[in-house]
Amino acid sequence: MFTRRTVFIVGAGASREVNFPVGTDLMVNIARKLDIRFDDGWTMSKGDKRISAAVKTIVGDGADSNPHYAAGRAISGAMSQAISIDNYLHTHSSDRLVVQMGKLGIAASILEAEASCLLKADGSKNEAFSFEPIKHTWFSVFFQMLHEGVQREKLAGIFKNVSFITFNYDRCIEHYLAHAISNYYRIPLSEAEGIIAQSLQIEHPYGQVGRLPWQPASTSSMMDFGHDFHGADLPHLAEQIRTFTERVDDDDMMDRLHRQIAEAEVVVYLGFSYGEMNMQLMTVKEAGLRTVFGTTLGIAAPNKKIIETDVLVSMGGVDVATVNRAYYDDLTCAEFLRSYGKPIMRG
Repeated sequence: MFTRRTVFIVGAGASREVNFPVGTDLMVNIARKLDIRFDDGWTMSKGDKRISAAVKTIVGDGADSNPHYAAGRAISGAMSQAISIDNYLHTHSSDRLVVQMGKLGIAASILEAEASCLLKADGSKNEAFSFEPIKHTWFSVFFQMLHEGVQREKLAGIFKNVSFITFNYDRCIEHYLAHAISNYYRIPLSEAEGIIAQSLQIEHPYGQVGRLPWQPASTSSMMDFGHDFHGADLPHLAEQIRTFTERVDDDDMMDRLHRQIAEAEVVVYLGFSYGEMNMQLMTVKEAGLRTVFGTTLGIAAPNKKIIETDVLVSMGGVDVATVNRAYYDDLTCAEFLRSYGKPIMRG
């Protein structure tokens, strides 16, 4: 149970623990998928067939798909130079076809990752969700923190003082927590899903690859976690993904996100890369003392100094008292929560 208002800011390093591709691996996947080529003009020799089918769905029967394919190849050829796919799409935010193809590449890559990750359970095949493969991940450690001291009769308040801002396109957090609550508290999965839908505040600034069936959404933007998808599904799902420019223009989402941070007493960065665009997005004006915890695995010492300053700026500035204590450590997300769980929860 969390005694202070706590927001978890989650990056790609957190999903890595359940076998998601991150960073360079994700860009390699996207580059491979978008390098769509037809050597004889008809037979597809490279690229992702489902993305090709999605393009044909978008342009319509008989229309020219080549401008879309050319935009995809442009993305593919630049991925080795890019900081991230998000940075690249922000650079080319005025190019509709580049943005559209980039989103299709992201959606296909993330949906495939959901289907093969450690959180996968195929409901259509009556596969039970298995907690054994993920017992050493941060998901398991976080859930132990979450349910400590929360009795079945008070389950409706389990997310009191806890919220998430996740920069990942996947639905891992929501999917895992629904199964975890259902299994641990011995309640129907639908009841656990309802608790999360009603009481967990979670923001996806970059959007997500469709809504889970129990989340509010139009039918066309729904997709089960780990479900096999078709090319015709991709356009609607890709529309749920946002570029940096689209995020900034979403006033309601930005207000909710800033309110989470402004009202937080504790801010925890998990598997987060502290990228400049993302730090800029989360900058709040409201001063207020907060305790900060953050993973810095794989980040060199000179960069850590800059990151610590960037965090202070995002919390309201370096000239006012906004952070009373800060703890950074070169640990995985799971190791970090095991090491700092008690002070995160109780101070």
